[in-house]
Amino acid sequence: MDADRRLGRNLGIAFLVVFAGSAASGALSASILTDDVDEAMRNVAANTAQMRWSTMIDLGITSVGIVALAVLLYQVLKGRNPVLALVALGWWFAEAITLAISTVGAFLLIPVSEAYVAAGAAASSADLALGETLINLDRQTWEIHMLFYGVGALIWYSLMYRQKVVPDWLSLFGVAAVVVGLFSSVIFLAADIEWFFLGFPVGLFEVVIGIWLIVKGIATTGDQAKASAELVGV
Repeated sequence: MDADRRLGRNLGIAFLVVFAGSAASGALSASILTDDVDEAMRNVAANTAQMRWSTMIDLGITSVGIVALAVLLYQVLKGRNPVLALVALGWWFAEAITLAISTVGAFLLIPVSEAYVAAGAAASSADLALGETLINLDRQTWEIHMLFYGVGALIWYSLMYRQKVVPDWLSLFGVAAVVVGLFSSVIFLAADIEWFFLGFPVGLFEVVIGIWLIVKGIATTGDQAKASAELVGV
């Protein structure tokens, strides 16, 4: 019982850490990386400390948090379907790696932007093109990491629903939030349309389930058996 309670609390903390890291990094970079490449590079050069913090948070907190969260979810959900749980684990490992690649693009943009601004009128179109490439690398790979997240999350939250480790409404909330978030990433990659607000339900879900798990924990084997018995009317 104590082990289940501790595992549930750690899982909840991991959800909140991933949310906090992603939100903090996004808040730091959102006002800097505008759609205008020249403006974005000048913003980066003028706010290098802010960009460094954004990249370090993504690399040191969010990416690491995703791996830790995936491992904890695997421990909780591997019991009845270890193969599916292992597949979901692989998708989220791929998510963490892709996010790290996105972070490298954002980090390399810092010295490139500084050199671009320092060159002034002597800056060439090649310098601007390099900056645009790094910005696109950051954005495209970030959206790709969301696709890895989405596929893995659909498996995790479906397993949560089947195994009744959290209330059904919470599992279904997660599935619905992921579907909306996946749609946002697909339309960006396919049509370059940015509807980032469609990712808000994912963040809200991570906060809700994180708090729930810290306060309530995961359902024990006895709780799951009782829920199954009630479902079939035993």
